[in-house]
Amino acid sequence: MSSPHLRTTGRRALVGLGAAALGAGVFAAPAAAQTPEVEATFVEDYSPVTVGEDLKLAVAQIVFSEAFPAGHELTATITFDAPEGTFTLDNDDDADCAALSDTVVECQADAAESVAFDYLYAPVLEAEPRDYDYTVEFKVDGATVATVDDVIEVSAHSVEPFLYGQDQIDIDPGGSHETGPDFMQTEALPGDTVALAYAVAEPSYILTGTAEATAPYENCVDGYWGDDGGVTCIVTDYEDIPGAVFAPDSPFTFSVGENVPGPLEICGCTFEVRALDAATLESEYGDVDTENGDQLGFELVSEGGDPEHFDSTGYIDIRTGENPFNLSVAAVNAKGAKDAQVTLTVPVKNLGPADAINVFDGPGSYGLIGALPKGLELVKIDGDGDEISCFEPDDPMIEQSFPQVDPAKTDFVCIFSSLGEGESFDFKFTVKITDATANAKGTLEVAAIDNDGYPGIADADTKNNKADITVNGSGSGNGSTTPKLPKTGVSLGMIIGAAALVLVAGVVMFALTSRRRKAGAEV
Repeated sequence: MSSPHLRTTGRRALVGLGAAALGAGVFAAPAAAQTPEVEATFVEDYSPVTVGEDLKLAVAQIVFSEAFPAGHELTATITFDAPEGTFTLDNDDDADCAALSDTVVECQADAAESVAFDYLYAPVLEAEPRDYDYTVEFKVDGATVATVDDVIEVSAHSVEPFLYGQDQIDIDPGGSHETGPDFMQTEALPGDTVALAYAVAEPSYILTGTAEATAPYENCVDGYWGDDGGVTCIVTDYEDIPGAVFAPDSPFTFSVGENVPGPLEICGCTFEVRALDAATLESEYGDVDTENGDQLGFELVSEGGDPEHFDSTGYIDIRTGENPFNLSVAAVNAKGAKDAQVTLTVPVKNLGPADAINVFDGPGSYGLIGALPKGLELVKIDGDGDEISCFEPDDPMIEQSFPQVDPAKTDFVCIFSSLGEGESFDFKFTVKITDATANAKGTLEVAAIDNDGYPGIADADTKNNKADITVNGSGSGNGSTTPKLPKTGVSLGMIIGAAALVLVAGVVMFALTSRRRKAGAEV
């Protein structure tokens, strides 16, 4: 099972994930009265896949309306409607799943509010290229609670005559770096080839705009295979040498914005070479000048390359240099008589020099952690429009995101996505004064999410990350009052529910991002 956060490193393979898959399937009635209602299901096989490919990660996830009491068992059985021998099936590293045959995978875990099962599959080289139905059946304590049907698209084998090198570069914010990773030709080019296209992607998805790729040559155009972001260059003067290693004879340039924080991994940007026939060249790149002016071409690096030194996918990994942001909050005082309700407004600022950018899918990347003093009781979170999502302090999301939070001493944790350099917003929450003479201090802290050390960006000054909450100007020591998040007032239940649905995709996507090369290694 995976972390609730997607670490966004710009992998193009992840962009296609969407929330549309949520809620697919037909829900059965709960197995027993104590079984929470099924809220959503999510299955993804990331097809189309090609016969003979390496094992590919697939996911089956279920989300319930509330957490289970201890002692329940959740299973997911994935059954492929395919002849024996069509697929190779295996479990992922977490060992939640096991292949019972080459058509059935069974997964098992302790029932929880949200569980994502990962397994591996691949169509064998001899498999018939077509669509294959499969079914995922979720059970709690042996009783079916949801069934989802989906289809895997299996494509015929196509010749991919290239393998790729890798490049890892460090770029200071506001700086740039030239690169041009090499590639190996593994077999003769298709007979109808008239040009080779070399394309480099930029950071995408949440990290779009953190770095820009440029290539100032007449035969290069903006866009990664027609998409926004990146560069594609068309080379008509090339050599056809199986086993040879080539590289661009002129570099591409990556530039990082001056307000991008660091150190931060902003991109595992893909690059790829494709052979183009005459029709494709004309229809997609007919306006590209491949003859005049400054042209990017290819140079021969070696006529004999070792395939073990190359991968099936090319990556340019970009890490930014040190450039901290500086988040701050101010002290706030609840003034009033006993039983008065007071709305407190706290400016949340980023003093720079870097932007505090969003680096996670889901509700956000930064939190406001509130611990009220004795004498105050939380009534509602006013927030600031739709920019704030609030959680109970004992929510698993908070436990994994903010290890410093003690649920017994914390009243609320609210998460926001980003805050630019020099920007601020007002965080508002309403409290009831239960003791106008209380001599205690609470705290409000702003902090970045820490997901097992990621993203690892340092705050320039942690001294202004935490400020006092007091009652009528007094206070020494702190202490939390009850209740925590209120059951009335602003509809926090709706806010929390929406955030949870976003996380359904986030859980799955993080698993894929963190294992981008794992599936191939496990074959």
